[in-house]
Amino acid sequence: MRGIAFWRVRLMLALGLALMSIVAPVCPRRAAMAQDAANAANLDISSKHYIVVDADTGEVFAQHNADDHVAMASLTKIFTAIEAIELAPPNKEITTSDADMVSSDATQMGFGPGETFPLDDLLYGMLLPSGNDAARAVARSLGAKPGDTDPAQSTQRFMDELNQRIADMGLKETHLVNPDGWGVPNHYSSAHDLATFMMYALKYPRFVRPISTENYETAGGYNLVNTNKLMDEDVPGLIGGKTGFDDDAGYCLIEVARRDGSTMISVTLDGVAPDIWYEDNVQLLDYAFSQKAARVSSGAPITGERLAYRDPDAAVILRNAAAGSSVGAPIVISGAQAPAAAPPNAAAPQPTAPPVYAPPITGEPAAAVPRWPIPIGVAFLLIATRALATHGGARRGGEHEPESTLLDPTAPPGATRESGASAATAV
Repeated sequence: MRGIAFWRVRLMLALGLALMSIVAPVCPRRAAMAQDAANAANLDISSKHYIVVDADTGEVFAQHNADDHVAMASLTKIFTAIEAIELAPPNKEITTSDADMVSSDATQMGFGPGETFPLDDLLYGMLLPSGNDAARAVARSLGAKPGDTDPAQSTQRFMDELNQRIADMGLKETHLVNPDGWGVPNHYSSAHDLATFMMYALKYPRFVRPISTENYETAGGYNLVNTNKLMDEDVPGLIGGKTGFDDDAGYCLIEVARRDGSTMISVTLDGVAPDIWYEDNVQLLDYAFSQKAARVSSGAPITGERLAYRDPDAAVILRNAAAGSSVGAPIVISGAQAPAAAPPNAAAPQPTAPPVYAPPITGEPAAAVPRWPIPIGVAFLLIATRALATHGGARRGGEHEPESTLLDPTAPPGATRESGASAATAV
């Protein structure tokens, strides 16, 4: 009886996801080689790997070697910050320890062991001065469970959850070993995955505020300065970004800008110092804005590649649904209506894949697609999710605030855009 009720919920989930998938196609990614050649002819980019995309639609305007698995240094902290925001509220207190200290060769927020900060101060500490110590303190603290005897055990638990989130999103070109990105074997991502994850990260105001801030003073009096030199430059519509550098990764950079209602994300990996890697990103952003303006003015639809990601929270729900206990009151079926019992060695049904987030294209020409599956699919998902929530909840713990807010670059909440502020060496 209980199993029948449970399978009804799973059936609702499967039907909802199937219906919604009718109107959320994902373009094939591997047709990018011809585009690479065209981009190389039109752009003068020194970085070995790059991509520039529309944050709202996923449209790719230029890319080169964007699927290569490479080290990305402190761009890792973008992933770490989002996992932290998902797991804990802004004012959660974190006390630093000896395990968080890093060598003088690494960039630091600069605290010592035994100091206590609210989580969001440490987010500023990892995203502005690119503090490896702040990233380690956050991962160790948020990964901790009662009974842990080794800080490395707590940090590993955080990294396991973060890598699961990345896998749930369908990002197959990323694997993280530590929360800060300081050179370590088997720690890598790609320009493609970084741009896709940044589309997701920009939905979190607690992430956007730090990357948009030049200077920040913590409650304990630490003055933090953003390593992103473009914050001091006159780049139209610049929102912010994140720097990265080590010997393995070279000079890495993500920048975000918004102009005329469109938001673009540029990613460059293994660039050229001292400033050419910044110039690469400015050129990519300018190119993307001009290409989109030309396409929209001509009335042409998007015909090339679009980035997309799977909803990681939907994947969590499906995993819990597949784990297998009943939901709600049993449904009595008797007589000829009762289904035949499954053989004892029958394989368990597999969960349906979570939906793919392919961003909508508002106000632009597009091929006609049926709209009726959307409300029906949403209804099935809501009913099934409510039933699962009644049974005990399917999410991992923590605060979830992916508000769809993109951002007034001229006045992000909490930002202090001071002209002439010094910029530290990027790491």
